[in-house]
Amino acid sequence: ASKSTKISKLTSSKKKQVTVKWNKVSGATQYEVYRSTSKKGKYTKIGSSKNTSYTDKKATGGKKYYYKVRVRKTISKKNYYSSYSPVKSVKAKK
Repeated sequence: ASKSTKISKLTSSKKKQVTVKWNKVSGATQYEVYRSTSKKGKYTKIGSSKNTSYTDKKATGGKKYYYKVRVRKTISKKNYYSSYSPVKSVKAKK
């Protein structure tokens, strides 16, 4: 299994947008970003990135969101997933 990452920065500097940044994991093929409206709620995959950041452009202003990231490694067409990063929350800018 691959090494998990941690969210290093979670900011909402623009209206209805949240930028998620995380620590680089060597050998990662892609990072998958998950979001929920409650900490213990259902998390939905909102996107993936080859880099160490992702901008969520579908946030509702003034709402609190919870994010977590997991690492995907693809080795000879097989996907390996890390455990999820610790959850972090942010309030989207109105």
